[in-house]
Amino acid sequence: MSTKRKSGQLKDGKYLVLTESEGKQGVGFTHSCGTEIMGAKVAHPVWDGPFPMSGSGQVKYTTVPYCTKCETTPDFHGMPVEVGPKI
Repeated sequence: MSTKRKSGQLKDGKYLVLTESEGKQGVGFTHSCGTEIMGAKVAHPVWDGPFPMSGSGQVKYTTVPYCTKCETTPDFHGMPVEVGPKI
């Protein structure tokens, strides 16, 4: 059994899996392996408070495309988004 690569990788600012796929946004994509591309919701905590790792509790959600056959499922817990200067 082959190892799946990590999902969410970027190439030239675009998701790698989409650069290897055919289709168009709003209609759907098919990966080069023949599998339909899926999307997983990822939550990014917004650190907009005055101190490091502090915030108002807001969360920014993104959808990360991935191939269920070739890639791992994206982790729901995404990287934080830092906003503003910190003390």
